[in-house]
Amino acid sequence: MVLYGLAPLHLQAAPRLPDEATLLAEIFPSGCHFSGHFSQQKNIQGVPVPLTSNGDFYYSCDLGLVWHTQMPFNEAILYVNSSHNFRTDADGGLAPLTGSTRYIMSNIFVRLLKGDTRYFIDEFAISEDSQSTAVILRPENEYIRKGLDIIEVSKMLDQAKGTSLSIKVLDATGQHTDVVISDIQQYTISGKRAAFEQCEALYAHTSDWCQVLRSPSRY
Repeated sequence: MVLYGLAPLHLQAAPRLPDEATLLAEIFPSGCHFSGHFSQQKNIQGVPVPLTSNGDFYYSCDLGLVWHTQMPFNEAILYVNSSHNFRTDADGGLAPLTGSTRYIMSNIFVRLLKGDTRYFIDEFAISEDSQSTAVILRPENEYIRKGLDIIEVSKMLDQAKGTSLSIKVLDATGQHTDVVISDIQQYTISGKRAAFEQCEALYAHTSDWCQVLRSPSRY
């Protein structure tokens, strides 16, 4: 007989681990409208030197995403939803986004920025790396596993530099993509019109990008 309060060690409750929703809340953005800078590095098999790029972005739950690469070349990805997403070049040319870039943007990256808890809980096994405290996302959906092996996300807080987010993606071919988001600026705005005006303030020299997000069917 086990007396109340004197249970053997092997029967005592183990330390409670964070549930999946709690782990996701630790890495998701705390707001719905924000901008910042990014640096990206891709390690591709057969290419001796990593491919690096950097730029700036603006995301709004009501409007969409501008992902503007400044170096090594000038282009932007304009993402509204899974049906409307475009790539634009330095000359202003606009083309539908296709291939693996579209898949990663729509199914992974934008959902992370949006804080889509239900999607990640439904499609991924979510755990915490005990050494790095990064949140590990492993796809459980067979279709997703065909293209994606693992995602590792960690949020870093610095009193001087503010909050930054590291996203490391390993796809099924062994290609590594590492993205660091920094200099995050949040905006207290509401509604699509206010989101559009904030976009225009950030990209005054290329306001057409904001117009595409506002009325994608026209393009």
